[in-house]
Amino acid sequence: MEQLLQCAVYIRVSSDEQAKNGDSLRDQKEKGLDYINSHKNMVLYDIYVDDGISGQKLDRDEFTRLIADVKSGKINRILFTKLDRWFRSLRHYLNTQAILEEYNVSWTAIDQAYFDTSTPHGRAFVAQSMMWAELEAQNDGIRVRDVLANKVKYGEAITGKVPRGYKIENKHLVLSDEAPAIKDGIMYFLKTNSLRATVKYLSSKYNIHMSIQNLKQSVLKNEKYIGKCRDNLDYCPRLISDDEFAKIQDILSRNINVRSSQKHQYIFSGLLVCAECGYKLSACHINVTSKRKSGKVYKYRYPAYLCPSYKHSRACANGGEIRETRIESYMIENLRPVLEGVSIECKSTETAVVDNRAMKSNIRRKIDRLKQLYLDELISIEEYKADRLDLENQLDTIPDVIAPKHDTAAIDALLRTDFETAYQSMDNLEKRKFWRSIVKEIRVSKSDNRHRVFEIILL
Repeated sequence: MEQLLQCAVYIRVSSDEQAKNGDSLRDQKEKGLDYINSHKNMVLYDIYVDDGISGQKLDRDEFTRLIADVKSGKINRILFTKLDRWFRSLRHYLNTQAILEEYNVSWTAIDQAYFDTSTPHGRAFVAQSMMWAELEAQNDGIRVRDVLANKVKYGEAITGKVPRGYKIENKHLVLSDEAPAIKDGIMYFLKTNSLRATVKYLSSKYNIHMSIQNLKQSVLKNEKYIGKCRDNLDYCPRLISDDEFAKIQDILSRNINVRSSQKHQYIFSGLLVCAECGYKLSACHINVTSKRKSGKVYKYRYPAYLCPSYKHSRACANGGEIRETRIESYMIENLRPVLEGVSIECKSTETAVVDNRAMKSNIRRKIDRLKQLYLDELISIEEYKADRLDLENQLDTIPDVIAPKHDTAAIDALLRTDFETAYQSMDNLEKRKFWRSIVKEIRVSKSDNRHRVFEIILL
């Protein structure tokens, strides 16, 4: 009696386009089951379906389960409609074919009967076909990228989803009627440094509703608001200036938002850094109990800061709380001398702003041309890899913009004011904004006599 073959039907669809072309999940399943029913020596073991996954990816859930069943000896034959349902990567195909041969498992492409893995000539033919399938898949990806790059180059919208404050006209982004409200919201964030407050402001004043995350990612971090998309610096009309955009990114990177429900608005949260271990100091408080001669007991609570590494594991020697008032006193007494020193230093070594973005765009175009030379077989793979690595290293080492280390004009303007006196009339939120407009971080260490030492690092 002929031995029954335990058959697996493998199905994969990566896009709606395949369904439109008659290769849908249902079509593939029906063909697999019909094939098994037409052969008396075959029975269905299981159906494996990977939906919405590219054939160039080896990490597919159902494919992984199928290979596990192959290794368990549960399957003798694998069925699929066409070879490109199985793989589009020659390397992945060869690796998997080695596993199938080890466990004596063959496969059949139902719609391509000339593929046969039971003979050496058949396997060689399949391997050659896989090479062309992989090349076609890669060319498809290159064509898509080239189309998108061309659209960006000529300022055309590449998606129907546009940033708030814009609309599409004649394939290009233009400012919409909502643009003034969005710009006002952005300016409000620059003024308050608060995502939550900006969301409430846009909702109450303009009836524009968005989440904090949406405001942060889709608006405040979106380069289209300065007219930029990828390498095109004039992709669309700008809504804000480069300086305003840079200030927003700096604010977001330093996470300076404050919870309005917090009883004490800590002035230096996020600015204090332990010079011993590198951790940012945590806000805390010091409880003090005082008993008077009359017998009356008074309890005081002072805002302070503490190294978290010392607090949780005593792993840092920089232990002990630091009162906020002590830090304030030090900063007010020492800020002016620090500013004066930096101003003198910058003026003696002042350099002009250097914008390297156009040069980096030219390097990226060279990489694209290099890729085309390789695809046209005008250079070898070794030459392509070496030249590409060299160009990518240039991109990594060249900054977009080289600017003077400090804004001397802003420093000199502050030195001309009596900020020490003005500071005394500020509330805690205003004090927070004041320090964050000047100081990048304050490094805290301990001297040999165990006293705290502060180092002011300006923006």
